[in-house]
Amino acid sequence: MSTKRNLILSVNAGSSSLKISLYTAGGGDGREPVHLLLTSSISNISAPPAKFSFKVAQGTSKDDQPRDVHDHASAFAHFLACLGREAEIDRAEISCVCHRVVHGGDYTDPVLINDEAYTHIERLSDLAPLHNGAALAVIKTCLLR
Repeated sequence: MSTKRNLILSVNAGSSSLKISLYTAGGGDGREPVHLLLTSSISNISAPPAKFSFKVAQGTSKDDQPRDVHDHASAFAHFLACLGREAEIDRAEISCVCHRVVHGGDYTDPVLINDEAYTHIERLSDLAPLHNGAALAVIKTCLLR
């Protein structure tokens, strides 16, 4: 079983896409830079076939058209499976997930997503229905680990 390796996952869910980057965290004191480990993207989520790309920094890349992707939650699950299979990284090694949300209302600074923040963003989904709903699907998957 893996332990946390202090990895940072950066996610951006669009209306029909999902862009992901994975970084190693610096030393925590701000003096060591983060390092990019890999990038991934899934497009055409709402208009199959989806197109998946997974690129390890200075390493291998994989492109395919996964048949199991039909929404943002399944796209993120596909990424997580590929993360383990292609990069041998268990999701338990991720210590922080950052996600850009299109409309956060009166949230103007980064916030920790808890039940209250999740509900707040969910209530604003009518203002950005194609984006906030997708973001919440990914956030829920991250919170359930």
